[in-house]
Formats: sequence, C-alpha cells, structure tokens
Amino acid sequence: MTETPTISSEDMAGLVAGREALPLLPEGAPGPVQHAGMWWAIPTGETDYRPVTDPAQIVLLDRNTQRYAAARVATARAREDGGSP
Repeated sequence: MTETPTISSEDMAGLVAGREALPLLPEGAPGPVQHAGMWWAIPTGETDYRPVTDPAQIVLLDRNTQRYAAARVATARAREDGGSP
C-alpha cells in the first residue's frame, strides 16, 4: 500500500512564498494550492496538505482559478480607468 504524500502547512507556505506553488486565493496558504502539477488542500480535521484526488473537486478548483483570474483582471482595468473595483 502506498502512503499518501503530505506537505506541512509551514512547508507549503514556504513553497508559495518562493513561488514554487500557486495558491487559489490571494491570501495564500492555508487554502487550496497548485504544486507539482496537482492541487493540494488540507482535509477537515487534519493539519497537512494532501493531493486533491476527487475529479469533481479538481474541476471546481480549476474553474475557480479561472474565475478569480478574470476578476483580478476586471478589478485592475477598473482601477486603471479611474473607477473603483
């Protein structure tokens, strides 16, 4: 039996700070993070990150990444145009 890999919250925060991992949310870790070609998250009741393996959750995280990116672009454009976000 293969043990599921884990990354501690502290180590993931270091990966995010070093730009080796990309958090879903602008606040960074803890929260869903893309690292090494996959999504990682901290399951309820645990303290370490584990790979997200549920295909539906992966699709949702990918969609939310696109939505948040579009929102950041729209906010930046509004600020450039002198409007408020």
